[in-house]
Amino acid sequence: MNGRTPQQPRYMPVESDGRLAVFIHGITEGPDQFAPLMAEANAAGYSAVSLLLPGHGGSATDFARTNEQEWTAYVRTRLEQARERYGHIVLVGHSMGTLLSFLAYAERPQNIVGIVAIASPLVVRVRRRAVRNLLRAGLSRQLSPDDPAASVAQASSVAQGPALGYMAWLPRLADLFRLIARTRKVLKEVSVPTLVVHADGDELVGAASLRIFRREVPARYLDIARLPHSTHFTYDETDRLTLHRLFRDFLAARR
Repeated sequence: MNGRTPQQPRYMPVESDGRLAVFIHGITEGPDQFAPLMAEANAAGYSAVSLLLPGHGGSATDFARTNEQEWTAYVRTRLEQARERYGHIVLVGHSMGTLLSFLAYAERPQNIVGIVAIASPLVVRVRRRAVRNLLRAGLSRQLSPDDPAASVAQASSVAQGPALGYMAWLPRLADLFRLIARTRKVLKEVSVPTLVVHADGDELVGAASLRIFRREVPARYLDIARLPHSTHFTYDETDRLTLHRLFRDFLAARR
């Protein structure tokens, strides 16, 4: 939405024994948001790649012209490429990226040894402040760093467009809900350790998502963590440290 800093896929390799963390961003988001967790992955002996989904990293028109079939096909292709080199793959998704992670795992679980799902939107609950921040991020040309909308703009890799042009994004929102419905159907198939992280102040994802995880994912594979002081895009410092510790521990257990 801000378009000031175009984003590209990130790759941070290490001399590892065939271990890779694949990071998948959410709708309109981009790879840069994962840079701190990618560094944690490297420190744990994992190479790390942060994908850039089709239609992202460019113009608002580019985004409007893509769809969920292209996103899932892209993730499928990148994972097939990764399997040629890496025997142990951990999927790390944020928001819609968690849906793409679960769907990719259900389609072909080979070499995938764990899933980290951050802010997974199995239940969407849009609060008023979310609408306000999304509109400001999409339409404001300049935001102060302390403006809550600034974190939304910073996470985005899609350039701003004309106000009426955002109507062309409505089919992409329908794509998101189709991905949600498909993901709910495959959660029973999860048979690798799965860490679900939910921010209690999330303005887009309802806590009811956790009930679905508990109901559908076999308990022996599921670990749920809650961040009490964070939102969909911003993390309290204590919560950030908690998230990083949980991630380090998750990766260490997969070695």
